Amino acid sequence: MTLFGCATKSNFSKNNLNHDYFNGKTVVFSINENSVKSIKKSGPRAGMEKRPDINETFNESVAELAKETKINLKVKYFKNQTINDSDINIDAEITDISWMFDLSSATMVSTINYKIGDKIYKKVGIYKNMTGGSEKRNLIRSLKTAHYSLLQELQK
Repeated sequence: MTLFGCATKSNFSKNNLNHDYFNGKTVVFSINENSVKSIKKSGPRAGMEKRPDINETFNESVAELAKETKINLKVKYFKNQTINDSDINIDAEITDISWMFDLSSATMVSTINYKIGDKIYKKVGIYKNMTGGSEKRNLIRSLKTAHYSLLQELQK
């Protein structure tokens, strides 16, 4: 297991992934039903927001990362959805989401256990900004940093 964090970077259009490794492969993410469904908040904050749907936000984070990296990343929406043998099938269980506020910034931290076959990769995605920002946007960015970290490890 490895831990990885990436603060503030949330656009992976310019990335150091090995596109030859991912060429011809489809990486299929499915969110585990045991994933957390809410975001823990701590520190001084103002205002209320509609809570984002964690599953929907996870799916958006994969789609956004696919667009930015130009790697074939997909989401498995249904248990009976068929996956090709050549696909990299990833079961992602979000074990924690925390949004921590201080006087001048906010940090969203997502912890995800990615299971591929019998291997588990624990990744931590971090997104920090100088204002509170949007709960959903910050969560998407935090999840993307965790997904990106996993992709970096898979290509080794």
